Amino acid sequence: MIREVNLLSYIPDFLKEYEEIKTIQEVMQSEIQRMEDETEVLFDNQFIMSSDLDNIRRYEQMLHLQASSKDTLADRRFKVLSKWNRIIPYTKVTLRQRLAVLCGEDGYTLDIDPNKKVIVKVALKSKRNLNEVKKMLEEFVPCNMIIDLDLLYNQHHLLSGFKHKQLGAWSHRHIRNEVLISGK
Repeated sequence: MIREVNLLSYIPDFLKEYEEIKTIQEVMQSEIQRMEDETEVLFDNQFIMSSDLDNIRRYEQMLHLQASSKDTLADRRFKVLSKWNRIIPYTKVTLRQRLAVLCGEDGYTLDIDPNKKVIVKVALKSKRNLNEVKKMLEEFVPCNMIIDLDLLYNQHHLLSGFKHKQLGAWSHRHIRNEVLISGK
């Protein structure tokens, strides 16, 4: 209890002399004080470092942490806070960095549509990482956004560098789905 509530201090002086008013305020005093104390607990539980034991248990459950029987409340707060801080903010720059790690700097395209859609195309040279990219996007992209993930298939401008005889050696599926190496 940080703040002691005194209801009589809110009553104008000319009303304080009436016994009925004093009695009403005294009856309400304990209930108002209890509500004030609960408000302080709710405020403290907004933040990990001031959370009580029950709220730390909620955080641990949410973050899939297991508390040891030897851990103090401060230890548990620290573990929750360290796991919480590992969650990277949802920014376009951070998403580009993660995609570059998985696919290489030129191994993907990223477009964020204003209609809450994240469009990622993975280059054919990085297609073996498509499942990892999918998992990362499902973890990283906020739930209110749609993920459109696909391979960045070979397109006409890329094929224009090949002669017809070179393209004739491959099937249509190979031309579309595989990394093409020029034999010039």
